[in-house]
Amino acid sequence: MKLSLQSLSVVIPKILFLTLCFLSYSGFSQTAQNLNITGKVTDKQGVTIPGVNIVIKGTLNGTVTDVDGNYAIDVPSDSTVLEFSFLGFKNKSETVGTRRVINVTLESDIKSLSEFVVVGYGVEKRTLLTGAVAEIDQKQLKDLPVPSIDGVMQGQVAGVQVTQNSGTPGGAMSVRIRGISSIGGSSQPLYVIDGIPVTTGDFSQLSFSGQGVNALSDLNPNDIESITVLKDAAAASIYGARASNGVVVITTKRGAAEKTKINFSSYYGMQQAWNTVDMLDAREWMQYRNDLTGTQVFSPEQMNNIKVDTDWQDEIFRTAPIANYELSASGGTEKTRFFMSGNLFDQEGILLGTDYRRVNGRLNLDHTINDKLTIGTSIGLTYSKTDRVESDQSLHGVLPNGISTPAIYPVYNPDGTYNQDGPYSNAVSIGNEYISESYSYRAVGNVYGDYKILPNLKFSTKWGIDFLNYREHSYESTILVQGAKYNGLGFETYSNILNLVSNNFLTYTKKIDKHNIEVLGGYSFEQYQTASSSIRGQDFADQSLEYISSASTIVSASASASFSGIRSFFGRANYNFDNKYLLSVSGRLDGSSRFGENNRNGFFPAVSAGWRINEEDFMDVAVISELKLRASYGLTGNDDIPAFLFAELYGNTSYGGLPAIYPSNIPNPDLKWESTAQFNIGFDLGLFEDRVVLSADYYDKQTKDLLLSRPLPPSSGFSSITQNVGEVENKGIELAITTQNYVGDFTWSTRLNLSGNRNKVLKLYNGEPIDDLGRGSSRIEEGEPIGIFYSYNSLGVDPSTGDIVFEDTNFDGVITAADRTKVGNPHPDFIGGITNTFGYKGFDLSIFFQFSYGNDVFNGNRLFLESLQGGDNQVADIERRWRQPGDITDIPRATTDPIAAASNKRVSSRFIEDGSYMRLKNLTFGYTFQNDWKNIENLRIYFSGQNLLTFTEYSGLDPEVNYRGDDNAVIGTDFFTYPQARTFILGLNLSF
Repeated sequence: MKLSLQSLSVVIPKILFLTLCFLSYSGFSQTAQNLNITGKVTDKQGVTIPGVNIVIKGTLNGTVTDVDGNYAIDVPSDSTVLEFSFLGFKNKSETVGTRRVINVTLESDIKSLSEFVVVGYGVEKRTLLTGAVAEIDQKQLKDLPVPSIDGVMQGQVAGVQVTQNSGTPGGAMSVRIRGISSIGGSSQPLYVIDGIPVTTGDFSQLSFSGQGVNALSDLNPNDIESITVLKDAAAASIYGARASNGVVVITTKRGAAEKTKINFSSYYGMQQAWNTVDMLDAREWMQYRNDLTGTQVFSPEQMNNIKVDTDWQDEIFRTAPIANYELSASGGTEKTRFFMSGNLFDQEGILLGTDYRRVNGRLNLDHTINDKLTIGTSIGLTYSKTDRVESDQSLHGVLPNGISTPAIYPVYNPDGTYNQDGPYSNAVSIGNEYISESYSYRAVGNVYGDYKILPNLKFSTKWGIDFLNYREHSYESTILVQGAKYNGLGFETYSNILNLVSNNFLTYTKKIDKHNIEVLGGYSFEQYQTASSSIRGQDFADQSLEYISSASTIVSASASASFSGIRSFFGRANYNFDNKYLLSVSGRLDGSSRFGENNRNGFFPAVSAGWRINEEDFMDVAVISELKLRASYGLTGNDDIPAFLFAELYGNTSYGGLPAIYPSNIPNPDLKWESTAQFNIGFDLGLFEDRVVLSADYYDKQTKDLLLSRPLPPSSGFSSITQNVGEVENKGIELAITTQNYVGDFTWSTRLNLSGNRNKVLKLYNGEPIDDLGRGSSRIEEGEPIGIFYSYNSLGVDPSTGDIVFEDTNFDGVITAADRTKVGNPHPDFIGGITNTFGYKGFDLSIFFQFSYGNDVFNGNRLFLESLQGGDNQVADIERRWRQPGDITDIPRATTDPIAAASNKRVSSRFIEDGSYMRLKNLTFGYTFQNDWKNIENLRIYFSGQNLLTFTEYSGLDPEVNYRGDDNAVIGTDFFTYPQARTFILGLNLSF
């Protein structure tokens, strides 16, 4: 019998439930013991602790405390030793002796809490980790005025490159863990929130290139307790087919058995452009035009009596407010714990026509029914609204039009209407009148149950849902040049995304003398579906009627839907001897509907080992508190391709006035995963009782079976077919150091991370490069990194002619396409971040620098702003242009000769710049008042600045750009990209 994905989703949970019932029955069938011991477990404040593990030393027999902290256990003799343990408290042993009632007080162990790290399907003690894992905790998350989860990771984790493609409010970021492992697929990591993989990506149907909106922006970063980044295969392979790009495990805040605590936090601030491009003013532009044409286009009288000198950048950039308000409550009893929060984030963009507003609500509940069963739920709801304007990859946007419009043109006519006399549309009119609104409605929730079958055996089940409704509304009235072409132009789009997830697994732990074993095994499935529709209309009867119902002409309409699923069996076994020798083995078997029937299932195993040398008798060195060697090897996959790409697909058309269909895709039943094999070796070192902690790693990632479009001969009737035809490697090193420099009334700590990655394409179809991609002429070629800049090498300006001279690489005496060569590399040599945190009594100061070194940027703005032809405004640098024979300069002549002008403007190394930068990403200074007020636990005020200083040689608006957003093939290219803002905020934290 052949089981479908749907039938498996029903059968497997039933099997797990029957297994649970059987094990539960066997767990109750225990032989009675001689002595019955009872008691209660509390903390130092006398609060009872439910769920404490109590084990008879040297055996597997034990029990746990109930919701009131009570326990009862049968022991064989008076000499029996009972061991009490609970997360966050120090272990304690008690010999029975003559006592029959043993009450125990456990001492809090704050350090032990920080020793545990959330990983895939559980937590592990930090000292016993054998994989490459990094964690971002609350200390690093606080006071960062960033609206999205990916933003808080920037510069915080070695090996994780976070690029803010543009400064658009709510805009998407590119997150790459250990380099780019795919060409045609995504290189974004898998995000898992509270154990459930969530939907990410840009679902906009209206193209905004680098200003794409990521669904991840819907989630409130203030709800996060911790972020764990799983970087190597050993840590990530438990997620199998989607783990090639790494995994980001996010844990949200939860309640505890304590009195209810109310937290209110808020900040308000202002944003401004930290940089502008130095452009020609009205007089300089007039002189340039006269020089260009060789005539008196503008007379001396006009140049001496300038009536209009518009600073267009001053008109389109603005000082914009940003605000955040959050109220949360947490607490509970031994039986029920809760966390709930509400959040309003409101950001106006520094560029006209842009803003972002988000409202979040969250409720996390945990309820202990008895000493065996705990249930709970996490529910997050979000509404967000984004306003965007065209920018990069467009000549009809606010930013390109504003910068390119000469200063001689006014913003408004004398009658108050917009002046449209410039070479492009009036930028201010676009910012004020263009309507492009997107609305996101998001619900992410899960329910779970943990059942302790035996003291050492637990069954966990979790069911989650992620639903996203995304709507876009766009309208250009006849006031705008673009809208006037169509007598009004409007769009409406809708997208619905639903992801249903279920995880079910058993966890077994066993300790025999010095042998410690943990085994996990489970089953999961996901069902993913999308539905979208769009409609375009024009010819609006009235400019104030902006919805499609008012369009006289419906130009186009479309609708589509897709369904896919994945079912998986996974397991992990951890073993350690005496907490000294460590071994971990994991694996996942995935079956995905996205791939052909011949390769629908994939197996992704991994193995890792560790040696804690500091635990050896011969390593008796007082200054060394931890020294661990780690090594791992494993396989992970990437299934980020459209559904049904393997199948024979059909499109619709008309033939002879009748509806018809035609084949649109060649079937490929052999289509399979992109697979990454990764080797990792590293060590962890702690000195002076962990006042200095260092972690270093070397990795080698080999990705094969890349999914690429292979060209087909025209005789086939198709242009290409998607096949597994490529290979890529990433090799690199990572270093993370944390130091406690001073401890006492004055404290000073430092966190530094540094990483370098080397990317190389190993194999393409028939060795043929993928060429001429994007505005910077990016290229994918064997033996080179993905997306190198490949064009003409400029040798500078010929002093005798004023024209650019290009290198004749093949020495044939003429400059042709055959002379193109590698002229730049967008990949940095290394990236990193450094944070210094100071404290003195109630004062605190945090200084965070983030940096990138060695990467090139193609400044596509200069193709227009330094073209020295046409009617665009030009950068002020052209004032040093070549004017007469003998001039030595790097700027060519201004000319109307179309051949010379085209040659000087051609894409070349002339527009390649060093994109290295160091940025003071965040500076926060705060003061926490002493607890002198009744019922107020904490009151803190702080000042914070974001992007305060940027040190770079790049001449554009922002060195951290990519006009193509999350495109793996075209990176490091700037084309009028929305820059990031400099932000100043004043904040308040209040707890009572």
